[in-house]
Amino acid sequence: MRLTDRQTGIFRSMTAGLLAAAALILSVPSAVNADVIAEPPNSFYQKHSEDCIYLNRTCTVGTDTPLWSSPNSAFRKEDMEAGDSVYISYIYTDADGIQWGLANFEDEWILMPDLQFTYSSGEFQQEHETEITEGEPVVIKKDTEFVTWTYPESGTVYDEALSFPDDLSVTTFYTDPDGREWGYVFYMYGVRDFWICLSDMNATNIPQREVKDLIPAQELNAEQQAVLEEIRAGGIGSVLVIVIPTVSIAVLAAFLIWFFWPRKL
Repeated sequence: MRLTDRQTGIFRSMTAGLLAAAALILSVPSAVNADVIAEPPNSFYQKHSEDCIYLNRTCTVGTDTPLWSSPNSAFRKEDMEAGDSVYISYIYTDADGIQWGLANFEDEWILMPDLQFTYSSGEFQQEHETEITEGEPVVIKKDTEFVTWTYPESGTVYDEALSFPDDLSVTTFYTDPDGREWGYVFYMYGVRDFWICLSDMNATNIPQREVKDLIPAQELNAEQQAVLEEIRAGGIGSVLVIVIPTVSIAVLAAFLIWFFWPRKL
């Protein structure tokens, strides 16, 4: 089939446009590949995004607790059991100062006072603030493999063989009670918040020094605790949200049938 002059012109214009778009994409600096915080498709979050704080942390459910349609909603969803893990992307604080977490990337919210944090690098840095120092860079050459840890002597390995295509410069240090030197890295190529044992970068068997208790995700005062109990006591279960209207419609239909059914005189 032979194209007309007009069709040929359109085809050439489309081709030129696609080539230009491809050239633009290829010319964008590699910095565009840096981490971008995804905005969750949650209706409540979208309305209150300016009031939400990014958390990006997995928590442990401390007590059996329901998931909610939205903060201070009248509708509860399924319950989570104590000991379950839940990922919280954002936190919203209501008018009473009670925090709610957006759970598991879903259209669900959970009360932060019902959750607990695992002791992590953040808590370690707060506890050992005076012992953590800044110094001359220690450079780990590109493509060198090393073990990463959640924090010094945590006993928990992030990655047994991490490496980067560029040199890694470490400037934050901590020396543990056994004399091992550790380096902290906040961010490198999408990997965040990790520690390296600079004294033995390939060791995977450094034991945990101390078992750390779980930390309440939010502690409340007496007034907030009373409000929390009201929230827990209220709310309509998702099953009832379906059952109540269904039963009401069935009762109304039965009444109308009875009322209008022809009767013998």
